Amino acid sequence: MLLATLFTRASDEVPQTDPFQPYLTEKAPTIVTDLGEEILDSIRLRKVIFHSRDVQTQEGFVPTNIFAAIVRPAKPGTYPGLLVLHGGGGNAEIERAKNWAAQGYVVLTLDIPGVANPEKVPQSSGTWKVVPYGKSRFTATPDLTHSTIFEGVLAAVQGLYLLNAQPDVIQNRIGIVGISWGGYTSTIVSGLASNMVKATFSLYGSGVYDEGSVFIKELNKMSDNDRATWLRYLDAGRRIQSLKTPFFIAAGTNDNWFYPPAVTATLKAMKGPVNHLFAANANHKIPVPGGTNDPRTNQVGWTSMELPYFDYYLKNKGYPFPLITTISAASPKKGNAGITVKFRVKSKTPIQQANVFYSLADSSWTKRVWESVPARAARGGWYYAELPASVIGKALDCYGSVSDDRPITVSSYLVRRN
Repeated sequence: MLLATLFTRASDEVPQTDPFQPYLTEKAPTIVTDLGEEILDSIRLRKVIFHSRDVQTQEGFVPTNIFAAIVRPAKPGTYPGLLVLHGGGGNAEIERAKNWAAQGYVVLTLDIPGVANPEKVPQSSGTWKVVPYGKSRFTATPDLTHSTIFEGVLAAVQGLYLLNAQPDVIQNRIGIVGISWGGYTSTIVSGLASNMVKATFSLYGSGVYDEGSVFIKELNKMSDNDRATWLRYLDAGRRIQSLKTPFFIAAGTNDNWFYPPAVTATLKAMKGPVNHLFAANANHKIPVPGGTNDPRTNQVGWTSMELPYFDYYLKNKGYPFPLITTISAASPKKGNAGITVKFRVKSKTPIQQANVFYSLADSSWTKRVWESVPARAARGGWYYAELPASVIGKALDCYGSVSDDRPITVSSYLVRRN
């Protein structure tokens, strides 16, 4: 009911049409400059500049041209494709793309307008580059194409089209991964080009900004109609509803930009199989088994979990992630000291660690303190944990979390106890 109300409210009285519609052609953009190719050990790196669109100004039309790198295995063959999207203030993730190519993927990464720092992307061009970093994202005046985020999402969609057009890419085996603003971009691009995406992995980024994010203050500066327009067409959670393919979000409970309610609402808006993790007390990092900077594993992506994720969905290699299918928090019964939390796990790999995390709902999401209690395994994939008696009668949120032997970590949705 909340999501239905949310989406209906945001779409009221929005006179503008979908600004992306003229560009959703599934055709690769034109490469205006080929910067050459080099062979580096077992991979080939090609750098190009492609044309995104022309922007009309008082002085005439100004082209938006985007730098991109295409990295592939040097060995001839066909491979899954992966679109890699950088975070705020960054630029094309060439080194990370090299890592993925060495694992048997054809990778495209690009400078994302509105997300990239204009001062760090000398080979990309357009009117967006004269806008100071972080500005003109939340605007719908005179129309949405004046938002730098529109420029960024469009360029990322076109990057996906260019990746799909590569002769050595298996077209029904393409994934998207991105971090922070790149996670947002991964989400909205997956919705706009849903028939081209096999699997998506978003780090931190989500949609449904008005449900819980630092960007609420920016949205509230807009007029009611401009805010509704922006949310309808540029909020990733509202563009993802047609997606039917696997989607994973790795999030921190205390993330300064994307709060757990927004992450949850984004996942619940999708029609396909979804999964996620919440890293307790974490802000824009994932310090869990299989997460960021895990010393036990070979780090290819931002987290070590990304490689087995895409290997499974794009290469049919390995096993799916564990999935917590249900969770509940029962009132104390006679003889029990505290609240009993139970959750059920579906997993084809051995679970090595299971916990319940809980936090009193007495402060903002970014300032919450999450405590953990171990969960004990029972038959049928069930796990049980008992919260301390001291929290009885207090409003709190809790969730279950498990890690397997690879290691992969997943979580349940949050459960509220009042």
